[in-house]
Amino acid sequence: MRWIPISLVLACALVAAPAPAQAQSVSFSKDLVPILRDQCVKCHNTRQPSGGFSVSTFAALEKGGKGGKSLAPKFEDSRLIKYLEGTLQPKMPIGGSLSKEQIARFKAWISQGGKADVNPQQVVIPDAAIPAIKVPVIKVKVPVLPEALALAWSKDNKVLAIGTYQTVLIVDPSNGQKLAELKGHADKIHDLQFSPDGKILAAAGGPPAQQGEIKLWDTTTWKELRTITGHADYIYSVAWSPDGKQIATASYDKTIKVFDTATGNEAKTLKDHADAVYAVAWDPSGNLLASGSADRSVKVWDVKNGKRIYTLAGHTDTVYSLAWNPKGTQITSVGADKTVRTWNVNAQNGQQARNVTAHEKAVNEVVYSPDGNMMATVSDDKSVKIWNTGNGSTAQHIKELGDGLFSAAFSPDSKLLAVGGFDGTVRIYNAADGKPVSTVIDLPKAPPAPAAAPVPAKPTAARTDGKAGKK
Repeated sequence: MRWIPISLVLACALVAAPAPAQAQSVSFSKDLVPILRDQCVKCHNTRQPSGGFSVSTFAALEKGGKGGKSLAPKFEDSRLIKYLEGTLQPKMPIGGSLSKEQIARFKAWISQGGKADVNPQQVVIPDAAIPAIKVPVIKVKVPVLPEALALAWSKDNKVLAIGTYQTVLIVDPSNGQKLAELKGHADKIHDLQFSPDGKILAAAGGPPAQQGEIKLWDTTTWKELRTITGHADYIYSVAWSPDGKQIATASYDKTIKVFDTATGNEAKTLKDHADAVYAVAWDPSGNLLASGSADRSVKVWDVKNGKRIYTLAGHTDTVYSLAWNPKGTQITSVGADKTVRTWNVNAQNGQQARNVTAHEKAVNEVVYSPDGNMMATVSDDKSVKIWNTGNGSTAQHIKELGDGLFSAAFSPDSKLLAVGGFDGTVRIYNAADGKPVSTVIDLPKAPPAPAAAPVPAKPTAARTDGKAGKK
């Protein structure tokens, strides 16, 4: 056997071994933007920057969201990577995950300096590129009553407006007679409000995940005056300014908007909630707005400059509804945590005055009586409570009303309370004693049972004795 010097073997090995491969250069625009467009821009765009974070430009991505900058010199210190890998929660993208290879591209890019190969301010993913959400049309197979999601009593006591699916019903509350049907709405009507002078009815809703919609109706002719759009998702709540010149809206797109009612033009967009906004209410002075959200907070805003003044914290779940008392000194808010919370408020700050676990399930709406002496709440527990606003006690508790309740409205004289439910029924009660007064919309009556088929008579046996039978 021939011996080969070890030095020669090592030299040959060094010559034969390939040189270490250089890490492939990663391009922000070519390699990362397609991933951001497919996986991230649905939630993190300029129109709806969830968590304050947008990926529509390099500058916005680098800036990060409410938690701070998303990039760091080392990828292991970058918030972007931590969210993608789940070491920061919630893991992104929500309901999905990037592949290991895709995350590796981001890591390599950051390690290479995390630089842009485009103008940092250039919009690399326009809002038009956001994938459209297709909402399926599900046809009902049996007749049903649409939910009575919103109620509004006119100032002159002559009209009760009922918001249902794509239609507002106008009825005479004294006898339940239908006066008009306001059609043409894109989807469910989530809120109804008469203008301060009673001349216009605002109906708010819109197709989910597409846009918000407010239709303004002339209450003399019941003709449509104007349709206002602007939100990126449907509207849950609408409120008139005391002078009737503006209207505020709260949307599932996490924003509040203020519109000019004469032109329909958007005047302001208020952004500070971290989740869907379900309620908005204007104070009697016209200077303040209050809003309630799925982020469990109530916020009070200065309408003139569009700035949040303070936040009322205490709810442990979604805030569905809120209302100012007629004096403007208190706000009452309700929601999924089953509580009714009343806050003493002014233009500088607010403090919780009362907190009551009011219902066995979520509380969907709270309304004050026009005289300010009463307050009503309706709940998924199929009950209505009427409260004494002076001492916070329960004056009336109306139970077992068939199904969950969504809406309520006091008559202008504070004597009657209309209540609407998931089953589509609308009933009116005496506010003083809680006794039923009338049913405006009742459940459909069951069709009559089909008549039983007649039982054929048994044939008479033939006689064999030739005599006729007895009669």
